[in-house]
Amino acid sequence: MKKSDEKIINAAIGMFNKNLPFTLEDVALHAGISRRTLHRHFTGKEELLAACKKTAMASCNVAMLLAYNANQDTIKKLKAMLFAVIDSGSNAVFIKKFYERSSFSQAGGNNSFKGDDVKSKWFRLIQTLQAEGTITQKLSIGWIFNLFGSIADTAILAIDNGDIAQDDARRFAWFSFSKGIELVEDSL
Repeated sequence: MKKSDEKIINAAIGMFNKNLPFTLEDVALHAGISRRTLHRHFTGKEELLAACKKTAMASCNVAMLLAYNANQDTIKKLKAMLFAVIDSGSNAVFIKKFYERSSFSQAGGNNSFKGDDVKSKWFRLIQTLQAEGTITQKLSIGWIFNLFGSIADTAILAIDNGDIAQDDARRFAWFSFSKGIELVEDSL
């Protein structure tokens, strides 16, 4: 990706994450370029948002796949994937907000876990942990999916607001998530 595209996309993701209405002129100003320069790279807001989505998804997917593949142990995989989302920061927040209106089934739920994509791997990981009795079966996978995202979102927000250091946020997020899914302590 060209450096200018990257600056524009990062500025747009930042603006989108603030939940404020913004124009292309606002994005250009935030990126430190002219609106004319922005229009040389993106013809309109829809094209820019599509580029943001593609960039953020690629970044988060790579981070989560690396975390998943770095561990054999299912608990370590899950923990590493949570940390990967937190470390993805604004890209993860953007993806969550972009898909906020999506239901669990649109996000890959309803037992459609057969693919080799990150979501399918995550869903199968949760299924495995529930089948082993390592985490509670009282919660649906859809609930756990949303809990995972919300805890990561809370950690990212706390880091971005300067409320907490990244290492503490990761630790607190894992504590909250592992307790929320009733992770069996012997599994740690």
